[in-house]
Amino acid sequence: MKIIQSLWVKPSLKKENINISDRNNGGWVDKKYNYMSWALSCLQFKKYYNEVELVTDSLGYDLLINKLELPYTKVDVSLDLLNDYHPDLWALGKIYAYSIQKEPFIHADGDIFIYKKFEDSFENSQLISQNIEKGFGYYDEAFKLIEEKFDYIPTYLTESKIENNGIIAVNAGLLGGSDLDFFKEYTDEAFKFVDKNVSKLHEINIGTINTVYEQFLFKAIAEKKKIDINYYLENINYSFDGLADFTSLPEKEKYIHTVGIYKRNEYIGDLLSHRLLTDYPDYYYKIINLIRTNQI
Repeated sequence: MKIIQSLWVKPSLKKENINISDRNNGGWVDKKYNYMSWALSCLQFKKYYNEVELVTDSLGYDLLINKLELPYTKVDVSLDLLNDYHPDLWALGKIYAYSIQKEPFIHADGDIFIYKKFEDSFENSQLISQNIEKGFGYYDEAFKLIEEKFDYIPTYLTESKIENNGIIAVNAGLLGGSDLDFFKEYTDEAFKFVDKNVSKLHEINIGTINTVYEQFLFKAIAEKKKIDINYYLENINYSFDGLADFTSLPEKEKYIHTVGIYKRNEYIGDLLSHRLLTDYPDYYYKIINLIRTNQI
């Protein structure tokens, strides 16, 4: 199994995070944590997997490869193709990365840190995700706006909502599998959803719809096609309690995902930086020096 990570830099170039869905500095309270997150994530995946690939743009290549010198085994620099899209559509970078895969894969966000290899049964699944998301209110809020404002809504979404009497989605911190035909249809439909509604984007908070066309759509199509999804984690609540327990690494906890709510907590950022200093001091000091000399 190969690991894929992706970085479309444009969403990170906003001057500040105004909305909860914004991705300035990758969503972190300070840029140093963003850089350290990418370093620790890549290095930990390389510890357990021979193939850890990156899909990025020219700015991402300069940052992660030229400056941070992260040891990705292969780099695809094609996300500049997305730069005509609105920067708040940050999930499109991941959608594009899924779309170009030619063999089974697991895509992992740059804020995930593993301390053991995934189980074979998980890796070999037709479709995989980090966890199911059911009863998460932000989907209802986002979808209500979509129903009111957008010209095109995939029937997968409306039918899924009706059949489940609500929205059930997945968390795409981890997303992948062996069913490449599924990913072809899924990513085509995601881009179709965005492209057909470009003229309506100014009427909504754009960032809120990313979870709809990435996470809800994934689950809805899988349901329609009756494809089982293998979830890595169970019983994850709306607050994602326990997913950033750096103090229990590596003896007790083996998996960390600093979802958005954690990135806004400076204490979590400090725990992350201490982990990088402990495990990879050379990379920690490289990042500190690059920041001090205004190179990143």
